[in-house]
Amino acid sequence: MNPLYFTAKGPRSSNEDSYLIQPLERGMLLIVADGLGGHKGGKYASHYATINFLERLQSIDDIGIRPLENILKKIHEELINLGLENNELYGMGTTLTCAYIDSENKLLGVHTGDSRAYLLRGNGLIQLTTDHTEAQKLFDEGLISKDEFLNYPRKNILVSALGAKSNRLLVDSFEYQLQAKDRLLLSSDGFYASITKKEIRDVSVKFDEFSEFFFDVLSYVRQTEPTDNYSVVGIQVD
Repeated sequence: MNPLYFTAKGPRSSNEDSYLIQPLERGMLLIVADGLGGHKGGKYASHYATINFLERLQSIDDIGIRPLENILKKIHEELINLGLENNELYGMGTTLTCAYIDSENKLLGVHTGDSRAYLLRGNGLIQLTTDHTEAQKLFDEGLISKDEFLNYPRKNILVSALGAKSNRLLVDSFEYQLQAKDRLLLSSDGFYASITKKEIRDVSVKFDEFSEFFFDVLSYVRQTEPTDNYSVVGIQVD
């Protein structure tokens, strides 16, 4: 497996996204995190969460969903405390979507916020994560229609993020047995806001070579001129 990645600040003055691709003794770790709370706080939060997730994972003997969820919860508490101790970091937070692939190609993932994980298999695409946004919450609860959801004025307002003490932390998890030729993408919202799931799937079907697929999707996104930082990491199972 040869992971690929790309990150850019887009039209923003700075890039608050962070990503990680880390081969481990027993597998591979992929992370995308999108910082919130202004340049210094947002970048600090996403970088802190990414690096600390890796460090905590490396100290775990038996990696599973519960330990991964616990890592997120500990980082959440630490970011809240750091924000309270430093006025320049107060109000910071970050999304985080993580995928761990073990030596048997078992995928374990945890997630909070509105970054996403996509699994492409054959002619299909599965979104493995749920966006923790106000709009998604209202739609899931049946309080707004699909048209209202698509045109919701507060579409990017989060209801969960690491370090955000105003909301209860929501941690979702996913688990899959990966197969040969499966493709996995993790991205921030600045990336997927510029390309639909159908468009990603159509490009995937078009290219057998993973690198050709990855860079063609990236080219499409760049041509749409994203309005935010945008980051994506991807991998194909051998």
